[in-house]
Amino acid sequence: MIKYNKIIISFIVIMVLGLLITGCTNVSGSVPATSQVQPSNTNSDTAAKTFTSKELQKYDGQNGNPAYVAVNGKVYDVTNVPQWKNGAHHGFNAGNDLTEAIKSAPHGLSVLDKVPVVGDLVN
Repeated sequence: MIKYNKIIISFIVIMVLGLLITGCTNVSGSVPATSQVQPSNTNSDTAAKTFTSKELQKYDGQNGNPAYVAVNGKVYDVTNVPQWKNGAHHGFNAGNDLTEAIKSAPHGLSVLDKVPVVGDLVN
């Protein structure tokens, strides 16, 4: 009887783990998008997206939106940078042109080499 119970418990554990692993993601392995803002210019992988200052504000890292910042006319995706969690970093907010602010940052421009460029800022 004890051996039978161990087999049943093992089976249940395996089934629950299987459901947890496959039920949390879609086929591609990513979490399905909800109301996230997506870049509108996705016609070509080589074409750079252009952002106005007003459009950039949508990418504030809030409510599931990506976190983008502009520096020297380039727009960077800082969504996956832990220091930009929830779209904020040391009093600065994503969705803005931070060209002037980064001049006084202790890390300078070097940190931008580690994040993807998603487009250009136009005014």
